[in-house]
Amino acid sequence: MFGLFFKKLFLIITFSFVFFNSAQSQIIKKIEINGNKRLSNETILMFIPDIKDKEFYEESLNEVLKSLYDSNYFKNVTVKFENNVFLITVDENPIIQNIEYNGIKAKKIKQTITENLTFRSRSSFNPNIVKNDKKKILSNLKQLGYYFATVDVSIEELKDNKINLIYDIVLGNKSKIKRISLIGDKIYKDKKLKSVIVSEEYKFWKFISGKKYLNSNLIKLDERLLKNFYINNGYYNANINSSFAKLINNDEFELIFNIDANEKIYFGDLILNIPKDFNSENFKKVDNYFEKIKGKPYSLQKIEKILELIETISVQEQYMSIKARTAQKIIGNKINYEFIIEESEKYLVEKINIYGNNVTRENVIRNQLEVDEGDIFNEILASKTLNNLKTLNFFEKVNQEIVDGSTLNSKIININVKEKATGEITAGAGIGTSGSTIAFGVRENNYLGKGIGVNSNLTVSEETIKGLLSINNPNFRTIV
Repeated sequence: MFGLFFKKLFLIITFSFVFFNSAQSQIIKKIEINGNKRLSNETILMFIPDIKDKEFYEESLNEVLKSLYDSNYFKNVTVKFENNVFLITVDENPIIQNIEYNGIKAKKIKQTITENLTFRSRSSFNPNIVKNDKKKILSNLKQLGYYFATVDVSIEELKDNKINLIYDIVLGNKSKIKRISLIGDKIYKDKKLKSVIVSEEYKFWKFISGKKYLNSNLIKLDERLLKNFYINNGYYNANINSSFAKLINNDEFELIFNIDANEKIYFGDLILNIPKDFNSENFKKVDNYFEKIKGKPYSLQKIEKILELIETISVQEQYMSIKARTAQKIIGNKINYEFIIEESEKYLVEKINIYGNNVTRENVIRNQLEVDEGDIFNEILASKTLNNLKTLNFFEKVNQEIVDGSTLNSKIININVKEKATGEITAGAGIGTSGSTIAFGVRENNYLGKGIGVNSNLTVSEETIKGLLSINNPNFRTIV
């Protein structure tokens, strides 16, 4: 009896001892790093998961490998685990000493093509990133009209694992828009549609305008402008099916827009749905406008006007904590709209932050705010603020983020803007029955970041000289 008991006890102790040592043998007690010359051990450890003094798994090897390669600092990494030591051996990527862009003389072109590139001087070199940066350069050149540009990349090796990165760029000729063709079920004549878009056909006297060259960004803008034009003229389901450029002669293209206007849509029933405790008489102007546009061609601009009327009435009648939404349904060639006004929970605007305005002065932006710090938060006015800033045309992007404030009944509004070029230079020359004419003009819509519009032009002919200088300061009552 006792013999059997001692045998079982011996087996349990033996098994526990083996299990304990086996578990101990899988613990990562030390991390050893080899091959690093520029980066310290501490820096490399920051790139990898926290594995020291933890149990080793096969997945640990893959996790560390992935983390180190993702850092872009290494071209080769090996990892292994033995005798409770996690061994990491690295071969560091070289450091980029300088980046050269050969073949580009104009500062403006160089500035444009280097936008959004990953590599900078002192960056860690990575072949995959070079490929991506090369694609970005070619894409940026296309936006400037250089569709035939080529980019070759070479590397000059230096001492101490450093290199010079060299881009050899051949611009080629700019891609001219020889013709603009509008095809499909377009309804309107070409002349009318060409006046809607920004891109222009190449003419020799337009020697400064960049709109005569192929530009992917302008083409996308043209698509939106055409779409909005049709929508605002009743063609609710209009489609710009495609837009593409067809090479017709050396550096000349035909820009083609394929349009399908579809059936014209008219306003049907228009209903305003307000909370029961609101006075419907206050919204009589909205009902009157409904009667005015019922049966007329659909227009997004008319919808926006209805929302503006609702905004104005809401502010005048002190309906501060409200929000508006719409519901629509198409039956045949009629579109029925319901405008729903709802009360929302009351919040105070604790603070309004503005970010990204490096040129435009903050007071110019704040002049466009429909809601101020200390006011009751209003979704309609917050949306109108966003539209006001977009209408200025100073910014490439305008975003608004509404976050919780420091108290339960407060909100913080963060406005983020990305500025764009607001100046324009135009020049032209022509010959007619009255002789030759030369024209030159400069326009700046945000002079010194003060929101001031400056427009000047000069036209010189054989017999006359005409000029214009106008200054428009929308903030003339405000200290700028």
